[in-house]
Amino acid sequence: MIRNDTNVWVREDDDHHLLGREVIHPATERTGTVGTVFIRTSKATGKPVGRTAHMRPMDGSGREWTADPRELKPLRLFAPDVAAGAQ
Repeated sequence: MIRNDTNVWVREDDDHHLLGREVIHPATERTGTVGTVFIRTSKATGKPVGRTAHMRPMDGSGREWTADPRELKPLRLFAPDVAAGAQ
């Protein structure tokens, strides 16, 4: 999806590595799942000017929030592709 705001183009970052991942936002200590990441691109320069991640809460509060995705930390690291019990 691309939206046309006043000075920027806004589009979804469908390939962001945190999409669907459980994360913690250290600044607020909230945990959630990344639902969407938007990229804002300057109309004047064509260069990215920022990103915003939208999180769904894991605490049952129902209060979604946004943050700079660079501030988010995965709650669980990716596990290697090894069958359980295999060494």
